[in-house]
Amino acid sequence: MLDVTRFGVEYLRRAVQHRVETEGLRPFSVRTGIPLGQLRSLLQGRAARSTTLERMSSVLGLEFYIGPARKGRLSRPALPPEIAEVLHLPKDAHVADAVGLIDKDRMAAQLRKGMGVVRDLVDRAAAAADLIPGLVSAERDAQPTPRADTVAIIPFAPHFQLPAGHGEVVFEQSSEMSIAVARDAVAPWARPEHLTCFRATGDAMEPTVQDGDLVAVDQHRTRPLEDELFAVLTESGLSVKRLHHSEGHWFLVSDNPAHLSRPLGDRDRIVGQVAWCGPHGHD
Repeated sequence: MLDVTRFGVEYLRRAVQHRVETEGLRPFSVRTGIPLGQLRSLLQGRAARSTTLERMSSVLGLEFYIGPARKGRLSRPALPPEIAEVLHLPKDAHVADAVGLIDKDRMAAQLRKGMGVVRDLVDRAAAAADLIPGLVSAERDAQPTPRADTVAIIPFAPHFQLPAGHGEVVFEQSSEMSIAVARDAVAPWARPEHLTCFRATGDAMEPTVQDGDLVAVDQHRTRPLEDELFAVLTESGLSVKRLHHSEGHWFLVSDNPAHLSRPLGDRDRIVGQVAWCGPHGHD
């Protein structure tokens, strides 16, 4: 047996050099599946991985001990010329070459399938986004404006201020955010230009208004109405309550039975009537 270290690698390098001079570096790279740069490095005397040496030895008809193929060893089965032509392989290609090509095609098919799934998900996400009534940027003026008779654009107020004395509650409307609501979902008496939207807190009005729901209120409508929803400012903060009249007094009623009703006090302030709340809404 020949030396498997320096002599063996040198033998392989010379064989590669001869094959490259005969058929060219690029065809040899395609046949072995080894990048051109890696082949050049080997020809320049640099080290190579054993898997790289095995692949080059197989293509060159060498056994990886390394030396000329020994007699009596099984050779790689040749690929019929007709099949090699269909697969665009050299006429002297082997079955292993065809298997490698098929593996590459299978991987490419999987990648194409994966990209198709990604594109489908992106398309579905875009379609879903078009269906969700969401926060509309203040730059909406640059976009096609929804028909006024189908959509109400309501300013969103993340904060509010309470002036000294008995002044009106002032909502600090966001300059970057508004709420788009279907016009038929808003109370028929509501005028969109009078509405302001804020976020409800607490569970007192569940299930009608849940914690985190958006509530649109008309501050021009502060006269109490039986069993209607109003935004009311109490010592506990701004909340949504249902007003009920009994025995000459107005009461603040919670839809959640866990919260008791109480009379509307002198220090309580009706901010405005609720024209819409969501996403859960109410009957």
